[in-house]
Amino acid sequence: MAHSEQGPGTPRKVVTIASASTVENRSVASVINRLRDMIINRALLPGQQIRQEEMARVLGISRVPLREALRVLTTEGLLVHRPHQGYFVTRLNAEELGQIGNMLEFLETELIRTVRWPTDDEVALLRGINREIAMAAVARDISAVNRLNGALHREIFRLSPMGVYLAEAEKFWTMSEPYRLLHVATTDAAIATDEHDQLIDALAARDRALCLRILARHRRETHEAALTMLAGDIGSGAEFGAGQ
Repeated sequence: MAHSEQGPGTPRKVVTIASASTVENRSVASVINRLRDMIINRALLPGQQIRQEEMARVLGISRVPLREALRVLTTEGLLVHRPHQGYFVTRLNAEELGQIGNMLEFLETELIRTVRWPTDDEVALLRGINREIAMAAVARDISAVNRLNGALHREIFRLSPMGVYLAEAEKFWTMSEPYRLLHVATTDAAIATDEHDQLIDALAARDRALCLRILARHRRETHEAALTMLAGDIGSGAEFGAGQ
C-alpha cells in the first residue's frame, strides 16, 4: 500500500520543485548580471546607495532575488554592506586602486609568462573580438565595449594553465572594472584596439618578451585612466562607499 502511494505522484512533485528552484536561480542570476552591468557601466555610481524598494521597482522584480543578488555582488567586491545603512556601490580610493594595480601586474605577468601559444583559430577569434570592440566604440555602445574588452583579455589569459592566478586576477578585474574598463570607451578607441592588435600579433608570432612589454604599456595606460576616473568621482561629491 505504501509502495503504491509513492508511485506516479512522487516524481511529478520532485520535478515541480526542481523546476521552481531552477527558475528562481535563473532569476537571481539575471538580477546579478543586470546590477553588475549597471555598476560597471556606471549607471550606478561609486558610493551610491542601493535603495532596495526603489531598485526592485526599477528592475520589475521582488526584493527576494534582489537581496540575494546584492549579497553576491558584495562578495565580488562591487558592493559594500554597511550595518543599519544598507548596500552601497564600492568606491575605491587611490591607494586601493594602486594595490589592485600592483596585484594585477604580478598576476597578469605570470599568466602571460605561462600562456601556451594560440592556434590559428584562437588568433582569429581574438582578432574578431577586437573588431567587435572597434565597431561597438564607433556605435558608442559603452556596455558592449566593456563586455568585449573584458572578454578579449580573458580569452588571452585563459591560455595559461595557472588557474589559481586567473581566478585571483578575475576577482581584481571585477572590483576595478567600473574604473578600468571605461578607459576604452572614453579615450580614442583606435589606440586601445591598436594595442590589442599588437598583443595578438605578438602572441601569433610567439614573442613572449614583446607580449609582456605591450601588456605592461596597456596596463599602465589603463591604470592612469582609472585614476582619472577616480578623480572625477571625488570631484562629483558622490556618496561614500568602500575605503572610507
